[in-house]
Amino acid sequence: MAETTTSPLGKCLVAVPILRLADTRRGASRARGARAFAGLASAVAVALGGAAAHAQGSARDPVAAEALFKAARALVDKGDDAAGCPKFEASLALNPSASTQINIARCREREGKLATAWHDYHRALVLNRETAGEQRRRSLEEVANKGIAALEPRVPKLVIVVKGAPAGMEVLRDGTALPAAALGEPLPVDPGPHEIRASAPGHQAETRSITLAEGETTTVELTLRPAAAASAATPPTKANEARGGGTPTWAWISGAAGIALAGASVGFLIDDLSAISALRENCRDVAGGTYCDPGYDFAADNARKNRDFGLFVGLGAAGLVAVGVAAYGIVRSGGEEAPAAVALPWIAPSGAGASISGSF
Repeated sequence: MAETTTSPLGKCLVAVPILRLADTRRGASRARGARAFAGLASAVAVALGGAAAHAQGSARDPVAAEALFKAARALVDKGDDAAGCPKFEASLALNPSASTQINIARCREREGKLATAWHDYHRALVLNRETAGEQRRRSLEEVANKGIAALEPRVPKLVIVVKGAPAGMEVLRDGTALPAAALGEPLPVDPGPHEIRASAPGHQAETRSITLAEGETTTVELTLRPAAAASAATPPTKANEARGGGTPTWAWISGAAGIALAGASVGFLIDDLSAISALRENCRDVAGGTYCDPGYDFAADNARKNRDFGLFVGLGAAGLVAVGVAAYGIVRSGGEEAPAAVALPWIAPSGAGASISGSF
């Protein structure tokens, strides 16, 4: 069976398990029990040695801590947190106590650092286990719990999510690294601005800035893209566009103009054929000239026929040129620099065409 006993070490009590081997166990059982006891004794010795080393390494000065506490209390009571709160921290460093930690929590709360104050109240509950006197311990516990309860609904929470988290990823929140297990969890933070940065080898880092208000819970989603993919997703510049980064804009403009010109030329061709048909129906060749029906204005249809034919030829040729320039630009956009040219149509009473302008 196992029993425990306590032995004083400074102000601490250490529980030391005692193993008793039943008399009925013999041979291998006794050997196993002896080995287990020896291993446990070694573990306890290591733990005690570590505790003693920690106690020796801590610079405790309860007298100086008390003096600093009283000085801090006097300054804070006068409203001078800037001078008083650092003295509370110095007092805590010399002699950790629940009451000092509670005063620090109240300092942080007045500064608006709600998550920090919330953490300080929780730490006060841990330190309060060493407070002497049952009544004082309960009183400090009540103060700390009230502080925690009042802050709970006010503390902002930040959820950080990284999609497709790659190997070797590092996530920093305000410059402090977060463990992978913290991602996706609502973590308390102080109100105000925060910066989140995620990075990984071979990936483009992403940084996000956000400002949280009291009681707000916000989720920030980050996506780490491979460096090559991120580079490919960058929109091409005008220089890259002309050197094969995509079809240049002028090529599309020329192509659209060419199609419009070709369509207009077809329209004039149809009107030209209509004028010719009207002339054939109302006029005929006779000896000595051409005879037209009385009341028919052959001159108007004849002029329309000549004008439409000229426009059909001019616009059709201009359309072909514009489409050819567009095709050339599209083909050359995948290779070396193509000439930047645009076909501009023109129409005159006696004909039509297009002018080609740009750099070649």
